[in-house]
Amino acid sequence: MGKRGQIQPQVQIPGLPQAALRSQLPPQPQQIAMPLKPPHPQQSARAHQQDGLRARLESREAVKPQQQQQQQQQVRAQSEQPAKRVKSEPFEEQEGKPKPQLVATETAPELSGTKRQRQLQQPATGLSNLPTPARTAAAAAATSSKRSPSAPAPTKVQRGGEVGGVGKKFAWALSEVRDLLEAIVDVEGVSELLDRFPECVLIGGIAARREVVSALLGDHGVAVAAAKQLVAPNLRQPLVLELRAGSEDVGSLDGPDAQAWLQGVAQAMGQALGQRLKLDPFRLRLSSAGSASLDVVELPDACSQAQLTTKADEINTRHLGSPSNLLVCLEPGSPMDLCLHYDSQLCRTMLLGEAAVEGRTASAPLHGRAAAIALEQRFASLCTERAPQWLSALERLETRLTRAQAEAREVLQRESSDEVLRRARAVGTSFGRALEKVINGAPGCTAGALTLEEELTEYATSAAKGMCGSGTVLSAQDASSSAVDLFANFGSVEGYAKYLKDEVHVPCADMKLNGGAAWQRLLAEVEVAMRLAHPPAEELSALMLNAIRAGGTGVHGHVRWEDVASKLMLGIAFEPLRRRISYVASRVIWVLKNQKAAVSEWMSQLSDGPTARLYSPLFSEHLQMLRAYPLVRDLVFAAFDRAVSVVGEAVFKSLQGTLTAACINPAIMLRAGTEPSLDPRKPRAPPTGDSKSDRAAAARARVSAEMRRRNSDAGSGGLPVQLLDRVFEPKDGAQMLPFVEVKLRNAFSVLAGILSNQAFAFSDTSLATLIRRQIDEAMSQIEGTAEQKAVLSARHQELDSVVQQVEQRLGGVRRCTTVLRNAQP
Repeated sequence: MGKRGQIQPQVQIPGLPQAALRSQLPPQPQQIAMPLKPPHPQQSARAHQQDGLRARLESREAVKPQQQQQQQQQVRAQSEQPAKRVKSEPFEEQEGKPKPQLVATETAPELSGTKRQRQLQQPATGLSNLPTPARTAAAAAATSSKRSPSAPAPTKVQRGGEVGGVGKKFAWALSEVRDLLEAIVDVEGVSELLDRFPECVLIGGIAARREVVSALLGDHGVAVAAAKQLVAPNLRQPLVLELRAGSEDVGSLDGPDAQAWLQGVAQAMGQALGQRLKLDPFRLRLSSAGSASLDVVELPDACSQAQLTTKADEINTRHLGSPSNLLVCLEPGSPMDLCLHYDSQLCRTMLLGEAAVEGRTASAPLHGRAAAIALEQRFASLCTERAPQWLSALERLETRLTRAQAEAREVLQRESSDEVLRRARAVGTSFGRALEKVINGAPGCTAGALTLEEELTEYATSAAKGMCGSGTVLSAQDASSSAVDLFANFGSVEGYAKYLKDEVHVPCADMKLNGGAAWQRLLAEVEVAMRLAHPPAEELSALMLNAIRAGGTGVHGHVRWEDVASKLMLGIAFEPLRRRISYVASRVIWVLKNQKAAVSEWMSQLSDGPTARLYSPLFSEHLQMLRAYPLVRDLVFAAFDRAVSVVGEAVFKSLQGTLTAACINPAIMLRAGTEPSLDPRKPRAPPTGDSKSDRAAAARARVSAEMRRRNSDAGSGGLPVQLLDRVFEPKDGAQMLPFVEVKLRNAFSVLAGILSNQAFAFSDTSLATLIRRQIDEAMSQIEGTAEQKAVLSARHQELDSVVQQVEQRLGGVRRCTTVLRNAQP
């Protein structure tokens, strides 16, 4: 919790130079000795009645010039009393003496017993609810035969009527305005406005300052004792007293209430006493009946010495050198020299007490209550003169906060969950359209461009880190092992890249490509990788053992050589070709995912230049959203990766289906196709006869030719004719396995060729599927994860609190404007 007068933590507000996105509790005062608010409405109404009565009585006395002259002589006689009389009698010395009997004068109306009892029954919680020590104007005009010798006889002093009322209004208005502005001191311009509020800096000896403070608090013994505590010789920081005229109900001057009030002042002042100087001022607001309404600054004694320390000099510069403050010189000599140092023309210096006797202003009040009233009137006049400037500054501050409020509400609307998701879907759709442009060819786009060797090296690194998998269909481990298996045949990835460049002559292997050109190079590379698959040597060496294990008697009887060959084909060809299929699918997924950089660069080129008129302006706008909002970028890129994974898995499943079918029945794959005669473009042989017997003979010849074709080596799936429809016998294995091995190698080669052609075709088709279908479906289904939704919810709550904070600050500024305008005469 911050303290008034100390540096408060800053809060970021959108639209303001020194703003924050987080709300802070308003700073609280260090210590409040008396109520911070004006008197109770009932007490205020009673005080207004008293003011009206006092005004009528004073207007009646204006007709009596002789009485007025007597009052002025009485005031002059009281003001000429020495200052020692004010501080010589401590308040504690009044203990044990009979309490003065208060007699309500004509300025204080009598209170009914019922109303007095109701006021005494009000609960008092804490120091802020304690009653004021003197709650009646009788402190300034009470007479009694048992008056304490320490309290001088009160003299009625004419306060100037309208000027005193204006000063009281301005003082309470400044208190409320200061409280409101200190809660938003981190806003630009607020601290400067607070520095422009006037304060009366007392300059003089301890006795003179105590006399002035006592006169400002009121003419009663409590004021004298409180002045001794407020003007302390061991004050370690500037003390700012906000003196405010409290309620004027009839109350005891020396009772428990006054003692409690005085103890509250002593307790509050304990924080400001010490030996080590502090730069931050200590603010204390005191409310008592008969008190003047103004702000007074009490500086430590170290600030008036001949040899000033660094902190003392800074304190003097801050308070004495401020053009908004009024310097109150109380004594000639060094206090006058100090005033001349900071105000050489004495334009903002007021001479009171002994300084007024030897000063230039001979007509100024000298001592006592008259000097306090003159100081209060000067403070009120300063407030009246500077009020238009304060209102102008508040209007500028209100304009900035209004603009900040509109911006905060706009950000709140823009950062809502539904709006973020809608914006992410729109950005993702534009991203998919830009991918199509990049694949078709984007000259001048170099982001993500790599040579074939660089591309394979980065792919190998990503595969080793487990970043090339795709869900449960293609695990990251399978993708990594397939890459290692392929590159191991050439010693390393560099050897494989050199083989593709020097032996296969893959086009553009040495050029840095991206987009569509890199995609065409990928298709050529995966086709070669699939054709390079071969049966493992360890499986071929164990062919005899595997054949014996696959033979025997099955459910349907004895196993034939065709069944044994199919089982051997499944064990020899499935796993090696499946690893190459995993490599092809992982390469397709990796290349497509790495097109995001090229797409983003192409979208950025559309903001300026002639190409900006050839494409939609949404490309540039959505690119700015991708860069400005990390959450939108994460949502779009995650949806794009999901779409790429879908097409990659489709390629893997299609190739794996062909592989499984061919390994289960290799004879069907190797069987030669028939020659149907359904093509109308093929010329037909003329019939040899039109008779029924001729047609039957032609059909028998066709069937016999087809049976011979199927029973040939081409139709037998590679097995010798003598092994067709023959039961497997282990004793014939040594003689027949070389023929079976030839058949398996041939089948493996044929299957690898078929899969290479399908890998090229399926990969090329997958790109079209990605652009025309999968991206749009993935972007339209953007919902975000649970963590992202939690982030959106937290962000929305934070922005909502910022909006409420800005609205609260704007309301406080508007309240300040209203309070100052009502305080003006």
